[in-house]
Amino acid sequence: MVSKFKKCLSDNIAAVIFLAFAAVCGVCLALGTPSEDGSITLDGENAKIDQSTLDFIEDSKAALARLMNQDAPTDEQTIAENDEEATGQGFYVTIDDILSRRLAPGASPYQCSRYTAYLATGKSVYSTKNIDYGPVNGKDVASWLVRNYGFKYIDKPVKGAIGSGGFNTTYGHTVLYLYSTGTNTAMVEDANYTPLTVSTHNMNINGYVWVVPGNYEPQPESKPTAPSSTESNTESSATSNTPSCSLLNVQSGDTMSAIMSRCKGYVVYGEAMNSYARSWFSTKIKPGQSVYDGWHSASGVGLYAGDVIRYEGE
Repeated sequence: MVSKFKKCLSDNIAAVIFLAFAAVCGVCLALGTPSEDGSITLDGENAKIDQSTLDFIEDSKAALARLMNQDAPTDEQTIAENDEEATGQGFYVTIDDILSRRLAPGASPYQCSRYTAYLATGKSVYSTKNIDYGPVNGKDVASWLVRNYGFKYIDKPVKGAIGSGGFNTTYGHTVLYLYSTGTNTAMVEDANYTPLTVSTHNMNINGYVWVVPGNYEPQPESKPTAPSSTESNTESSATSNTPSCSLLNVQSGDTMSAIMSRCKGYVVYGEAMNSYARSWFSTKIKPGQSVYDGWHSASGVGLYAGDVIRYEGE
């Protein structure tokens, strides 16, 4: 009984102090007389506070502070909500920051929402109670980044974009976008395609929404650049491409669909795109490797910025 009383008292000490203070004030207001210094006392004399009373006030403040400190949040998610210097806050994160945080395949333990939240913000833990999980369900990660971290929606995903989908399911899913592999398919990276481990794979992205950092601006569409005189000596003619698209210098941001659009005047996906990618070969960075084979290599890269690719016909 005594322990219950002590617990009740400690849990409600702030209310007890307030009620006691209110009672004293009520008595003074009802029965007291204003004194010269403006205080209200029972005899009309100026109020006097002895040292013991001052000590009691200070001790009460210290006790209240200790109790408040004991009740302070210890969960990382709660603390993070008030952390103004959280990594990635506002517009300071970039696409390069997101990509630089990618973990090696097989890293664990992670659920999809924790992994993409980490990529976007740099924060790896959101709750000590559920260490595998992120701040929200996978389908809500994109909107959470927009609300809390200054991200913005984009219509067409770019490498490094964070996507959420599965809005008709309980938990949904969230991924990191790498590159397109078809009309509604893409190579992505997530953390529970293989349970609780980071992996890169092809998947259907129909219905996904995509977000990027608020300071992201798309690069102007690159145009084919004329190869150097040395490279021109090795240029071969193309039958289905325009003459200027027989040998191309790959620019940062180039995609196979953009190259097809520029060189053939139209874009098709699926097996037709695969066939077209098989017709382009690296001559500088991965000599002899086709763009298609590069996509399906261990690195998952088909187009390398700074490479020179040759079209050899379909």
